This record gives sequence, structure tokens and C-alpha cells, in this order.
Amino acid sequence: MADSDSSRWLLNLQGRCLMTCALLLLAAVSSEQLSENFYDAKCLQAMSIIKQKVDKFVNADRSVAASLMRLHFHDCFVRGCDGSVLLNSTESMLTEKEALLNKGSIRGFEQIDEIKYELEHACPGVVSCADILAVVARDATVKLGGWSWPVFLGRFDGVVSFADEVNGSLPTRLDSYAKLVATFAKVGLDAKDMVILSGGHSIGKVHCGAFFERLYNFQGLNITDPSIDPSFAAFLKKQCPQTNPLDFTALDTTNGTFDSAYYHDLLTNRGILQSDVALLSDPLGVEYAIKAVSDPQSFLFEFGQAMIKMGNAPGPAPYGWRKHCAFVEHKPC
Repeated sequence: MADSDSSRWLLNLQGRCLMTCALLLLAAVSSEQLSENFYDAKCLQAMSIIKQKVDKFVNADRSVAASLMRLHFHDCFVRGCDGSVLLNSTESMLTEKEALLNKGSIRGFEQIDEIKYELEHACPGVVSCADILAVVARDATVKLGGWSWPVFLGRFDGVVSFADEVNGSLPTRLDSYAKLVATFAKVGLDAKDMVILSGGHSIGKVHCGAFFERLYNFQGLNITDPSIDPSFAAFLKKQCPQTNPLDFTALDTTNGTFDSAYYHDLLTNRGILQSDVALLSDPLGVEYAIKAVSDPQSFLFEFGQAMIKMGNAPGPAPYGWRKHCAFVEHKPC
């Protein structure tokens, strides 16, 4: 048999083996649902380990909270909540990390690896990487002032991750309201969920170059977008001169605190990204922005409810629990 044929045969055999293992695993737990106390009998200390680590990371660098929350978003929007965003590329698989929308944009992988290491030391082979992402997103949000929400656990980790699935799965900075609604609908979220979850930008930062067209070349006319508050536009130009597209600026005026100021900024023409401003192009977006500003506590509660809903997006091909979040260990059948 030629070397190339042998390689293909071996890859096919490994693939069939992994799929068989996955199907057997799925059949064994198909009757189980995600549960808030999933690890109580298996790794009681899991939640406290994760919280202690998140507290440590955010105390050292408050900006990492947004990154940790964002990893859960980027995971669930591509292949469901299966930890696939954490996988490193291999010779045969270019993973989500390397996609144009992700590369150089998402971070927090080292922190997740550190959490996983501690969990494997305490409870080997028990806590999935996908569940770690879900809990970390909650704990990072709470650390910066958000309300807590119950995280339902028991997700499987996936076995594959493909860079070419990212484009078209994630919302982008240029999306219209209709496009945002359609993108969120793919993971079972409605228009209200989309508007509420956009409030995650309350603790985010963005590269200046991501909105240069609004500041310096609106509609190709070499002008500033007239819809931006003039004093805010002047502030942004000081923060983001054209010579520094890779500098960062905060996405709302109370960056570092999770609150509803993001919506106040939108309503006062201080939104930054085109996709943020697009929320106000629909009456529902305006309604929920006004509600978030007038009743900040309702926003904090509804954000948690939408995060629960997003966290239910199932992964298509369960593998089990990866010992290392960055790569897959082939399991014998």
C-alpha cells in the first residue's frame, strides 16, 4: 500500500474510532440534561477553583475579564458550546483560533489552561473545557459588577475545530441590525437576546482601526460620521490618531465596570462600532436600550438570562472531556 494511501486509511480508521466512541458516550448520557449541580458529586471544589483563578487573573489585569467572557461567545457561536475555540491547529486542521476574525483578537487561552491544570490536579478527567468557559464568563462578569446567574453544566468537549467555519458564524463590527438578528438566530437566540448580549461590550476594548472609517472616511468622503456626537468624535481622534490603528480604546464610557452605560452611550450618539450603532436602527433595539438605561438592574438580570440561553447551544460531535483544552488526546475504543 502506498504511503499516502496508508495515511488516508489510518486517518479514516481514527476518525471512525473517534465517532464510535462519541456515539457510545452520547448514548450513555443522552437522557441527562445540563444541571447547575452537575459536578457536586464528581468535583465539588470545581466552582471554587475556577472562581479563585478568575479573581486572581482579573485582580492582576481587569481587561482580561472581557477576554474571558468573549471566549465563551466565540465558542458557542461556532459549532455550539463545545470548547472548540480553544483547540490549537495541527498539520491537518486549521482551527478557529487561526480564523481572521479571531487571530490577534481573542485572548485568555493561557488563563484557561491554568484553570484546567488546577482542575485536572483536583479532579482528573472530570470537568470539560466547554464548561470551564461557561463558568469563567459568568465569574469574570460578576467580578466587574455584573449580576451572577446559574450556569448549567455537563457540556461535552468537541474533537474538531475549523477556521473556515468562523466566518459567517460570528457577528462582525460592520453588521446591520438584520444581519445581527440572523447570526444570533443560528444559535437559538432572538432579537431581544442579541440586543441584551451586545451589552457585553460594556467591559470591552477594540482596536482603533476597527472604526476608522466612521472617524476619518465616512462613506468614502474623508469626513467624520455626522451621527457621532462632535465632542465624542474629537475625544476619539485624540485616543485613536490615524497613525495608530492598533491602539485600543474602550467600548463604553465606564470601561472596567459591567453596567448599562453602553446603552446610554448609544442613545447619546457615543456608540463606537457600526454594529453597536445599528441596534438603534430598529424599534426593538431602541426600546431595550432605553429600558437598560432607565432600569440598570433589569439589564443585569436579563444579561444573565440571555447568557444561560446562549450557553445551551449544543456542540454537534461530542468527544468527552479533553485533558488539555488546546488539543485532543485520541482515546482507544
